[in-house]
Amino acid sequence: MILDQGYWPDSGLTAPNVEALEKDVESVKAMGFNGVRKHQKIEDERFLYLCDKLGLLVWSEMPATYAFSDDAVQEFTREWMEIVSQNYNHPCIVTWVPFNESWGIRDVKRSKREQDFTCGIYYLTKMYDQMRPVITNDGWEHTSSDIITLHDYEQSGEKLRKRYVDGEAALKEGKLHYNCGRTAFSEGWPYKGQPIMISEYGGIAFKGNVSNWGYGERMESKEAFIKRFTGITTAVKSIPYVCGYCYTQVTDVEQEVNGLLTPERKFKIEPETIKEINDR
Repeated sequence: MILDQGYWPDSGLTAPNVEALEKDVESVKAMGFNGVRKHQKIEDERFLYLCDKLGLLVWSEMPATYAFSDDAVQEFTREWMEIVSQNYNHPCIVTWVPFNESWGIRDVKRSKREQDFTCGIYYLTKMYDQMRPVITNDGWEHTSSDIITLHDYEQSGEKLRKRYVDGEAALKEGKLHYNCGRTAFSEGWPYKGQPIMISEYGGIAFKGNVSNWGYGERMESKEAFIKRFTGITTAVKSIPYVCGYCYTQVTDVEQEVNGLLTPERKFKIEPETIKEINDR
C-alpha cells in the first residue's frame, strides 16, 4: 500500500475534477501498489467509486481531533459513525482506521479513560460492520485492534530488518521500542496474535525545494533514491511475521517532498521501476 493525503496545488483537499481523481488511482496502480491509506481525510465518494471500479483497496482513516475532551468524544463518535454508515457499501474499503499515532488521544498509552474511548469506537464500528477489520490507533500504542500497525522511518534497510527480525519476541511482549521510543501497545494491552504490518515507512526526501523536508538524509540523485527505496522495502518484506506495508507517500504535500510524485502528479521515478521493486 501507499499513504495518500489527497492534496492538490490549486484546490487543497478538494480534487479539481474527476479526471484528477482517476489519474491518482491509475498512478498508484502503475507503481505496483494495490491499496491506499487515505491519511487524515475522508475522501470524495467519486474517488471511492473509482477505486471500486478500477480495483484499488482503501483504508478509510478519520481526521484527528485536536485534543481529548468531552466535546471531542461526542463529536468524534457522531461523525465517525456517520462516515462508516455513508461509505459502508463501497467494496474498495477494506479497513476502518479511527485513530492515528495517538493524535487527539495523546495519553492513550497510560490513560484508562482514553483507552476506553478507543475501545468504545472499536466496538461501535464492529457492531455496525462485522466484516471489516478495525485499527484503533494506527502506528503505535494499540488497544483493541484487529491489525497491529507500526510506523518506522528508519532509512537503513539493514537496521530496519534487524530491529524487527531480532526483536520479534520483544515486539509481541510489548517491550520493543521504536520510532523515538514508542511501543506497539498501550499499557495493559498484550499481543493477541493479530497480523502485523509496517503501515508507514520510507518518506524519502527527493527533489523539490531544499527548504522542505522528508525523513532521513535528502537524496540528490535518482540512483541514490532507488538504492534506499530498494533497501528499506526489501527489508520490510524480509521480516517473516510482517504481512504488508504502506510507503509514505503518493505525492509531495505542502512542505513535504517525500512523495513518489510531485504535487502536479509528475513521476519523480519511472513507475515501472517502483513496480518492479514492489513486485520482487
